[in-house]
Amino acid sequence: MIPPSEQISKNTIQDEKGVGTVDRVDRADRVNMGSRKILVFLPTYNEKGNLDRLGEQILSMGPEYSLLIVDDQSPDGTGEIADQLAKEHPGRVEVIHRAPPRGRGLAGRDGLRRASETDCDIIVEMDADFSHRPEDIPKLIEAIHDADVVLGSRYRPGGGTEGFGPRRRLNSRVAGLLSRLALGLRYSDPTSGFRAFRREALASLPWDRFLSDGPSIVGETLYALRKRGYRIAEVPIIFVERRVGESKISPKLILKWIFNLIRIRLNRHCL
Repeated sequence: MIPPSEQISKNTIQDEKGVGTVDRVDRADRVNMGSRKILVFLPTYNEKGNLDRLGEQILSMGPEYSLLIVDDQSPDGTGEIADQLAKEHPGRVEVIHRAPPRGRGLAGRDGLRRASETDCDIIVEMDADFSHRPEDIPKLIEAIHDADVVLGSRYRPGGGTEGFGPRRRLNSRVAGLLSRLALGLRYSDPTSGFRAFRREALASLPWDRFLSDGPSIVGETLYALRKRGYRIAEVPIIFVERRVGESKISPKLILKWIFNLIRIRLNRHCL
């Protein structure tokens, strides 16, 4: 939240209405961008072919980076790979092996809550299948200099997708439209799971009152942050369709996601 007594200046950045001005707060407790601690949260399920390479690439970006891997009972050995990463990088990798029931929303809630309890400054959430490119992480980190939450958007100028067919592209656009209609999330890419947060923003959320057990956790988190007045910006990123492993999206999951959006809106007073 932005206390009204703080000094406000203006800075040009892409906000929820497009390229324009976003209030920037010149705070004494503002994150020192030269000494920040960055925690990258990776929710995983059956990412055996991706996790080791992705984890090593992120950790090689600098000593300020660490990983939180939340494995959702992967039967393919992803959890064992996560444990090996933790052994090879002591103090820089934390692994949580979730107990049943399984669900992307439950893993997201557990991971973001745990991340908010650490001593990091910035939390980056991304998929573990290389659809979110590690080289785009610095864009999110730079933009959070002037925001509390930053979304990586496929639909801002300069952003885009690789490997999307017409049906995949249509599904993505419809999902964004439904999120805007149901939750009032006026962003170009409200379903993006590639995001950066100031730790204190996530620490303010009532995780025990969240409803999502599936992908709707993305919209529910954003909705709760927006209700609290946090500054939300977007930066363009390139989304790459996964090359290793299988997508977890199914018609049943999509229907449940739509149902959960309605539940979140009806539950808005609890968030």
